Amino acid sequence: MFRCVTSMVVIAILGSLSNIQADDFQPRQLKPAEAELVDLVKKMYAEYERIYTQAEKIKDKQERDKYFADHDPSAKYVALLTEFERTHHGTHAGLMAVRKLIHLGSGGGAFDHARDIGRRTILPVLHDYGQAREFPEIIRYLDSGNFDPDIEVTLRKLSKDPQVAAENRLYARFVLARLSLKFRKMQQNWESRLKELQEGQDAYYPGEKKSLLHWMAMAKSEEKLVQLEQEALQTLETLSSTSSTMRQPAVTNIDDAWHIIVFDPEQTKTKPTLKAMAAGLLFKQRHLQEGQPAPDLKLKLVSGKDWSLAEQRGKAVIIQFSFKGCGPCEAMYPDLRELKSKYQDRLAILSIMADEERKDTLDVVASGKLIWNVYWDDFRGPIATRWAVRGFPTIYIIGPDGRIAAKYLWGEKLKAKIAELTR
Repeated sequence: MFRCVTSMVVIAILGSLSNIQADDFQPRQLKPAEAELVDLVKKMYAEYERIYTQAEKIKDKQERDKYFADHDPSAKYVALLTEFERTHHGTHAGLMAVRKLIHLGSGGGAFDHARDIGRRTILPVLHDYGQAREFPEIIRYLDSGNFDPDIEVTLRKLSKDPQVAAENRLYARFVLARLSLKFRKMQQNWESRLKELQEGQDAYYPGEKKSLLHWMAMAKSEEKLVQLEQEALQTLETLSSTSSTMRQPAVTNIDDAWHIIVFDPEQTKTKPTLKAMAAGLLFKQRHLQEGQPAPDLKLKLVSGKDWSLAEQRGKAVIIQFSFKGCGPCEAMYPDLRELKSKYQDRLAILSIMADEERKDTLDVVASGKLIWNVYWDDFRGPIATRWAVRGFPTIYIIGPDGRIAAKYLWGEKLKAKIAELTR
């Protein structure tokens, strides 16, 4: 539970990362219903923060888990948010309540947790908001968090529903394709994690084993996985060659905490097209899987030096997608400094920074936090789009043979993999 709450909070914060506030931001006056929702959400996060802070003081894991189980406010606030949406159904404030329930449901944890139930409960009303320009920003988190078969069903319905705007139907198809390509790895992770628990590893949260068994009972057959993967690839082929000029919609905040957002037409002009995003996901599926030769990267580092992945052959390589202020990214920096010092010429490290302003990347380098190769990619830049990066940090480990050896490792698992590759 302790780990799961951290994940939930990070997801909620990431909900705003596609939308950078202008330096001269002046919030408009909130409408009464919007102000009511902002007040509700602020109370929710304050309660989470209070309980989380108290839980951190408890050293014994079992006692800590029990404390959080006894004090977890999720059920209370999921009920309040669900009721808020019901009484404000079809309004912008109602859509913002849906957004918050989807964010909360993206945090993982036990399959029967209130946050998952809240997300599942809100799925049937999504089509009533299908004309909203903010709709893609809401549904793009549906493939995050725990497995829920209702999400696949909902995305299929949204992609065909004439009540949903045409561009929003296209985006629902894209999210469905992305979800379908996750199922195989998801099921492999269930099996490997269950094995770790059976071998005596501590559970990440109470009820983890029960949750894994619950999901594994719904696992898709090999035949079904292949069918879904082929369907997803066909969808991405179609979207990557579409004549649509649709872009990932940008949104801007109305309140200073980003609980109320609206579509931003000017910022949207700077976002990647759905066509490019689909091409990136195709590229990732075809060229960025473990065991495949890593595609070359030829970059001009912020230092002014040229850098090529091909020229690192014979070394292990860590590629980290990061940005200034990303807590989980910066938590990796001490380990990366340790690895750089330990392995020196046997290891190359590259951080690809997604800061909107180049100056932010330069500031991090000047601070001494990054003492390895650094490239500024801009926010949702060409490399992050091409490599279909969604979350931060995203990690790729390339072996001395130039093949992708692993992905998404950090901490002790990253150290063990680099030790293995540099023997």
